[in-house]
Amino acid sequence: MSKVIQWINWSGSYVSTPDFIEYPSSEKELLEIIDKAKTENTTVKVVGSGHSCSLVGATKKGYLIDLKGYNQILEINTSLKTIKVAGGVSLEKICNTALENKLALPNLGTIVEQSIAGAISTGTHGSGFKREALDQSVIAFTILTANGEKKVFDKYINSEEFYTAVVGIGALGIISTVTLQLVDDFNLAIQTKSISFDEMIANVDCYKTNDYMRFWWAPHTNRVQFWTAHQTNQKTTKASTILSWYQDIFKGNIMHEFGLWITSFFPNLIPQLNRFMFASLLSKENKQITNFLDGFTLPIHVKQSVMEYGIPIENTEEVLVKIKALLDQKKYKVHMPIEVRFAPKNKANLSMAYNRDTCYIGIIAYKPYGKTMDYDAYFKDVHDLFAVYKGRPHWAKVTYYNKAELNSLYPNWKAFKDLSEKLDPNKMFVNNFLKRIL
Repeated sequence: MSKVIQWINWSGSYVSTPDFIEYPSSEKELLEIIDKAKTENTTVKVVGSGHSCSLVGATKKGYLIDLKGYNQILEINTSLKTIKVAGGVSLEKICNTALENKLALPNLGTIVEQSIAGAISTGTHGSGFKREALDQSVIAFTILTANGEKKVFDKYINSEEFYTAVVGIGALGIISTVTLQLVDDFNLAIQTKSISFDEMIANVDCYKTNDYMRFWWAPHTNRVQFWTAHQTNQKTTKASTILSWYQDIFKGNIMHEFGLWITSFFPNLIPQLNRFMFASLLSKENKQITNFLDGFTLPIHVKQSVMEYGIPIENTEEVLVKIKALLDQKKYKVHMPIEVRFAPKNKANLSMAYNRDTCYIGIIAYKPYGKTMDYDAYFKDVHDLFAVYKGRPHWAKVTYYNKAELNSLYPNWKAFKDLSEKLDPNKMFVNNFLKRIL
């Protein structure tokens, strides 16, 4: 009896069981795998860091390609402020290379472990109405198609095709190289303070005047951390390494995970845990100046399942009030934080922010020590609420939409589907997730 081959994603939310797992380190090796899959009439699915908790990267057959060895910085041009990288390069490596050359990415999310190919394919973003999502920093990328062609998508040569493909959810082929537009290096002047839920509602419009802004709302506490930042050339403030470890690693991860594990047996204690963790981590008013990488990111080690949708920004207050009412009505005991972020409209066809100013709202269910929590009813109820406002899903996170609903949410959905059928007519790159939505 042959041994089953397994690949498990970061959060343990799914297990892939392909026939083969490949770890290529060059474009030549990627093309050889495509050629083998074509000859054998089987499928190919590509994964980066595996941080997605949706099934976008899952497979039950064929070849699974893990890009972690395909991680070269191919070229950096300090005059043009561009960087060209292999698809498996992590955002962290890109950011550190940029810093070494006095350059930066204009926006980032909370973590940077993701591969660049996975991050742009799923629409990864940060928060800032004046700064767009990561995929908007891409100026060109190369996809290896099912027939072994190297197809270049260039923003300045064929923008319509580029924006159809840039958030590609793994349906078009293998992203081999990515070229990003960087900006001059900057530091972040960050300010945090604790406010009430009602004060959050009253301050929503502040997204218009801040370079970067987000809310971290702790359910069951009536408290919110209000985080704002702006670009600056001021020198960074010195932080104690020991104090940072105590705050971010010990309290933010080790202590929180233990508390989450205890409340997995006693869910009625979740409100008390949220109050304790908010007071420990998020309640103090703080000002600091950091480099852009440290300012945007946090070490997050506790496994989790997440659902995040982008809604029209003008509906933000109404939706937040309705989420709070839902929690009160259904008596759900839910983990903190509920994250509220903002973005301007962009041009990527499958982006959450396509052609509309957007508020991203994310909810979370932790998995302490890998233990799965029963969150489905809570997630489904919040999904139904988002759906009323035509909320669009983050492709790396949980969604309940079907293909007909998605077709109605994205004006250019058919153009994307047509492109996927053109580049992959025999469905080499299609898995069950893509079958369900396409």
